[in-house]
Amino acid sequence: MVTKFEEIYRDIDTLPEEAQSLLLDFIQLLKKHYPQTENQHIENEKTFSSTQKQKPHPLDTFLETHGAWEDERTAEEIVKEIYDSRTISNYDISL
Repeated sequence: MVTKFEEIYRDIDTLPEEAQSLLLDFIQLLKKHYPQTENQHIENEKTFSSTQKQKPHPLDTFLETHGAWEDERTAEEIVKEIYDSRTISNYDISL
């Protein structure tokens, strides 16, 4: 049964937010139509919370994918290169 919850959770997670909201409304309707005992409710909560995985922060995902900046130059050398590569524009701009 745990595997099914994981599969359902992954499927729901891929849906747009509006569809997820509709799905929650439908689940509430089903719960009213098919009430369960308190013991069943507690057991279901334990099972779902143990299978639910926390979504990683987008920054963590980005860093895992791309990693940190790697350069053998010192900060001063990088700054000097940036300043040295700048050019002055001769465009006449009027506002």
